[in-house]
Amino acid sequence: MSFILRGNDLTDSCAEDLASALSTNRSLIDLNLGGNKLGDSGVKLLSVALRNPDCKIQKLHLYENALTDSCAEDLASALSTNQSLRILSLGSNSFTDQSVPALRRLIQTCSSLEEIWLRWNRFSPNGKRQLESLRGSRRGLTVTV
Repeated sequence: MSFILRGNDLTDSCAEDLASALSTNRSLIDLNLGGNKLGDSGVKLLSVALRNPDCKIQKLHLYENALTDSCAEDLASALSTNQSLRILSLGSNSFTDQSVPALRRLIQTCSSLEEIWLRWNRFSPNGKRQLESLRGSRRGLTVTV
């Protein structure tokens, strides 16, 4: 089941309801929340649900959500043990080099991850290189920075 809520001006105030849906709906595999205003606090609330072993999300789109380094650790921690996530889109946010260690750990530990989109964030050339260096770390893994 797909749930597309792209570009609906959703904010952190609805994140608790979204988290509840993620925790209880075992058939939800594709969640597109791109182009909203969830912000760090909204993603931190979603991260609680993403930690749930019953969460079977395979595609998670969080591009253009005003995300910063403040939520990178929570998101990486929540998704690093996920066994179903295949595609993660975090482009067009405000992640910087401060997020690189958490994102690298996520890429290395989420064994089901096939694609991660990080383009149009605020990484320095060195931060981009560190993330791009993981491209060949696992067969079939695409890292787009």
